[in-house]
Order: sequence, then structure tokens, then C-alpha cells
Amino acid sequence: MKKSIAAIIGVLLLAALGAAHAGVIVDEQETMQQGPGHTATRQRTVIIQGNKQKMVSNRVEVVTDLDTGTMYLIYPAQKQYMELPFPPQGAMAKMMGDRMSTLNFKKSGGKKTILGYGCEQYSGSGSMMGNKYSVVGCFAAKAPGAKEFDAFQKTMSAKVKGTAMEMHGQVPDGIPMELTSTTKLTNFSAPGMSPAQAEKIRQMLANRPPMVTTTVVTKVTTKKLDADTFAVPAGFTKREMSQTGQMAPSAGGAKAPE
Repeated sequence: MKKSIAAIIGVLLLAALGAAHAGVIVDEQETMQQGPGHTATRQRTVIIQGNKQKMVSNRVEVVTDLDTGTMYLIYPAQKQYMELPFPPQGAMAKMMGDRMSTLNFKKSGGKKTILGYGCEQYSGSGSMMGNKYSVVGCFAAKAPGAKEFDAFQKTMSAKVKGTAMEMHGQVPDGIPMELTSTTKLTNFSAPGMSPAQAEKIRQMLANRPPMVTTTVVTKVTTKKLDADTFAVPAGFTKREMSQTGQMAPSAGGAKAPE
């Protein structure tokens, strides 16, 4: 569970490329491909207003409140949620530090129009957990809600500065209307794994094709959002993280206010 939570937060930071009175809702479609016949598609929505962000994916919703320094992981199917400090602390912070990326973008000179919004193309490269990747993106600085999007990202960057979650490198202004990342997995390790086992896995990874992930914005909406948008739904049960990193068993835990 601890690893999955760290992955969620990592995706959160890479996707939050966003304080204003109006909110912005960005609907995205993400396609992941690793070799012929291995393609998966999922929908994701990023919602930002002021210093609050909510990311909605297939199984989990992640709410980040920069004003209170709190993050909520909400699991609608189980009607449960977990509350974490933001930035994370302790073992979670260390794990996140291992997952954070160095990414540098450069303007390529190309331009595109997506959903009627002009965007400028950038390319970049970086590394995460010892694996190198490249990114090509098109950023729309004048799309609706772009200023709110950028403001949140800058505030988040300031909040994590000097922590294990600090990201190094520059991200272009604007909403990333299209992002394609190519990652070649060459490094893998796990606690307790012997050098021989690690070497065997590295050899297997060397023969696998790179993973290509493409995210395309399908809709951008701006409007004033209710405070409830970023609240834990009423009646959801709060769960704690156990010392093993798993979600602790329920024992009549507190519920979100009705």
C-alpha cells in the first residue's frame, strides 16, 4: 500500500503542471503502450481552484489542500479515505524522494492547435528511479484556466522546496494539452532482493520495449466550484496506515461529517 500511495503522489506531482476565484476542470485521456498488443486506456480529470486540487481516476481520488498542508486519498468504491500530511513525512517522504524526477524542457519551435487552443511544443528528458525517459508536450498558455493551472503548480513547487519531493528542472507555462513520454526501464530493485535476482530482472527489462504514455486533453472547462468539490464525501470511513505500509483494518473508524 505504501508503494501504491507513493506512486499516486508521484503521478499527482507530474500531472499538476496549477490562486484565482474561478476553477478549471481538465479532462484527459491517457493511453499506455508497452509493445504490440499491450495497450491500456484510462480517463482522468484534474480539478483546480485556488490552492486546492482534485485528481479523479478510475479507482482513487486525490485531493491536495496546500493551505492546510493536507492530502486525502479517497476510495469511492470502498467508501473509505486516508489523510496524509502534505508534503509527506517520514518513510513516505523518503520513498517519494526515490521516485521524484529531474526534468528539463526546451522549446522545439513547433506549434499545434488542440480543441481550438493554440499550444507550443516542447521536448524534454529526465530520470526517475534510475530510469531515463523523454517527453514531448504541447502547452497552451492562453487556454481557459491556464493561469489558475500555473498558479497552483507554482504554489505546490514552493511548498515542496527543500523536501524530498522537490522537482528539479523547469516546466513550461500553460496547460499541457498533449504529453507523450517514453520510458526505458533499465533499473529495478526491491528490499531483500539479492544481487543475482536484481541482475536477472535487469536482463529481462533490457529486452522489453520502452513504455510509451500519451495523455491528451479532451475538454477544458472553467467555472466557480463549490467547496464540497474538494471535501471527503459524507459518510466515508477514515482509515489509517499501518506500520507495514498497508491500510489498517477498520475498527469503527471515524466517518466524514454527514
